[in-house]
Amino acid sequence: MAKMIPAQIDDAVLSSAERRVFDLLDTDPDTSEWTVLHSLGLARRTTGPYGEIDFVVIIPAEGIVCLEIKGGRVSCENGVWRTMDRHGNLETLKKSPFMQARESMFALRGSIIGHFGQASPESRCPIGFAVVFPDVSCPPVTPEFERSDVIDSEDLRRPISASITRVVRNRLRDFQPRSGERYPTPSQLRAIRTYLRPNFDLVVAKSVSLGRTEAKLMSLTEEQYERLDELEDNPRCLFEGAAGTGKTLLALEYARRASSVGAKVLFVCFNRLLGDWLQEQTDGTGITTSTWHECLKQIIVASGVGEEFLAAEHEALNSGNRVTLFEELYPFYGEVALEEMDNPFDVLVMDEGQDLFKQTTLDLINRVIRGGLAGGIWGIFGDFTRQALYDSSGSSELVAGLSSYSKHFVRAKLTLNCRNTRRIAEETAIVGGFDTPPFRIGHEAGMPVEHRYWRTASGLLKTLTETIHRLVSDGVPMDDVMVLSPRRLENSALADVGQICDMKLVDCSRSLDAAQGCIRFSTIHAFKGLESQVVIIVDVDEVEGARSQSLLYVGMSRARSLLILMIHEQARRSIDTRIRAALGREFQN
Repeated sequence: MAKMIPAQIDDAVLSSAERRVFDLLDTDPDTSEWTVLHSLGLARRTTGPYGEIDFVVIIPAEGIVCLEIKGGRVSCENGVWRTMDRHGNLETLKKSPFMQARESMFALRGSIIGHFGQASPESRCPIGFAVVFPDVSCPPVTPEFERSDVIDSEDLRRPISASITRVVRNRLRDFQPRSGERYPTPSQLRAIRTYLRPNFDLVVAKSVSLGRTEAKLMSLTEEQYERLDELEDNPRCLFEGAAGTGKTLLALEYARRASSVGAKVLFVCFNRLLGDWLQEQTDGTGITTSTWHECLKQIIVASGVGEEFLAAEHEALNSGNRVTLFEELYPFYGEVALEEMDNPFDVLVMDEGQDLFKQTTLDLINRVIRGGLAGGIWGIFGDFTRQALYDSSGSSELVAGLSSYSKHFVRAKLTLNCRNTRRIAEETAIVGGFDTPPFRIGHEAGMPVEHRYWRTASGLLKTLTETIHRLVSDGVPMDDVMVLSPRRLENSALADVGQICDMKLVDCSRSLDAAQGCIRFSTIHAFKGLESQVVIIVDVDEVEGARSQSLLYVGMSRARSLLILMIHEQARRSIDTRIRAALGREFQN
């Protein structure tokens, strides 16, 4: 029984004649040491490009025989060869089967010489050919071929190995070298076999997979454009959408459209890093963009109470009383400063609305836009499911707070997750504590979410180092990677780590500017609203409770294409239980 490569062939690929020869080679006990390659493609033949050899038989201590199979009825008239199958289909051959087999033999020889070199022992391996007519007897012998070049139906009454051995003895040895090694060695034949049909498993580098995934995730979906049309038709609109549904990109596009028609636009958000990024995106457009508190501070400082505010701010910061600063000083001085403001904004665009829906903030925003929240033009975007990290109020309470200022606005839902791959979105929903995902999941599957478990701080560092090294080896730029933690760096297991894989670990929680070429670290809180191609979440030692679930939901949803979770062993059971429960619900559905 020969080693057939491939071991099995679909009958739809084989002709009945090839199937018969395939089975004969496969089951003949005397071919047990042989290797047979079926349908070996040739990139170039002596008379032109492309070709195929039906069977290449590699015989230890002998050489290689190329078999050309011609089944059915065979005829030749005035030098034109034709075959007819059992269904009566007639085929005219461009050349005789013997010329075809001979050309394939020389093409194979040329390919081997081109690969191994003219002087190599592999290039001296004898190569011959035979034409197999499994359904008819041998055609009349002519100067074009010898009887030993043919295996016909009568020959196949005996084991096929006997007929091929006859070809070897009568014809193949004509090609053996007259000096040097007489027969090819097993190692030489293995080298030839590996060249002709190698086994390989080429792993797609993460950089390639990430690039392909990114290209499919980077555009606004049709749903987002439909929602933009809704905004244009309605002066006041509240957009609600879970993480990854495109709220920030949609808010950015709306702000640009409003500014392009001459409106004076104020674009605010809550997080500092997101505000910096939005400023870069709107630079030169005439849009006033910043975090809400930075915007308010600029208004206060430019007013008559500016110096008094700065002194109060300095005192509050020195005493470490940030609550007083944001809950009392900003609202009080902001209200005084806004009374002096003569030119309110025409349009308000607010991202991260869930973190700004407080009465003190809404009171001030109500004064910022022409017509106020009740009659002005505004678009507010927020995730009222799990992203309100700074307010424990429920979504109904937050929306009710806005309704007390404005009775007439449209609520629009963004439902399609267009940021995360399907695998990231599914696991974010599971770990975030949702029974069903808070969004519709896209079609791009992407790479699996990776789980890495650790027991000690040194174990976490070792795991992170191995992961970074693997990403670098796979060609992933570190500028596309963000390490997120629910803790500040000084409270993280990475607190005393200066470098990883010879790259500096940089805390970017306050600014991303000076972090190129480094390993970037940020708290989940600070990175909320932003995204990265690759996200590694560290310091995960608690996955139960609303607070932990909200943090993980926000952090995991920052990853566009690859998410790696580094989880303490004590939380492994909780993670596994949630995933099993989610799979059970899926199977039941």
